[in-house]
Amino acid sequence: MHIAKDCFIIIEYDLRLEDGSFLKGENGPVSMNFVAGYAQVLPGLESRLMGTPEGAETEFAVPAAEAFGEHDPDQVKTLSFDAFPAGRNLRPGTWVSAKNGTTGAEYGYFVIEKTDASVTVDYNHPLAGKDLHYRLKVIKVRPALPEELEFLRPCEHDPEADGEQ
Repeated sequence: MHIAKDCFIIIEYDLRLEDGSFLKGENGPVSMNFVAGYAQVLPGLESRLMGTPEGAETEFAVPAAEAFGEHDPDQVKTLSFDAFPAGRNLRPGTWVSAKNGTTGAEYGYFVIEKTDASVTVDYNHPLAGKDLHYRLKVIKVRPALPEELEFLRPCEHDPEADGEQ
């Protein structure tokens, strides 16, 4: 069977950056499973797997634009302590998680530099601008079970099709 939409997939893989450093699988392949066609994995990964048969071994790179995007210099901000008092407590070289008190949205940023008057932070994803190099084996491909698909499509429930009114 080949990978297609509505297939349950198990892969084993390792993931590296261009310089050969590992992101996943340094001590041997790691496993991941998902249902194809529902954006459960990076679109650049999923599109390269479509049509691949069970048992296949392959290597490919997902370019930054299809992974976490290019590094956007507009996402690097220098904030004065007047505008961002909490910046006084940040340490350069660290990642910080923050939560918007109004919306509850969580986001992260990297602290680049701190001066006596300001802090410079980078809101880009840590892997922005980096191509991802996969080496993987497709362990299993099977049709997804109805209950697996139902979980993935909760908004597609049609009461009339079920005889409900």
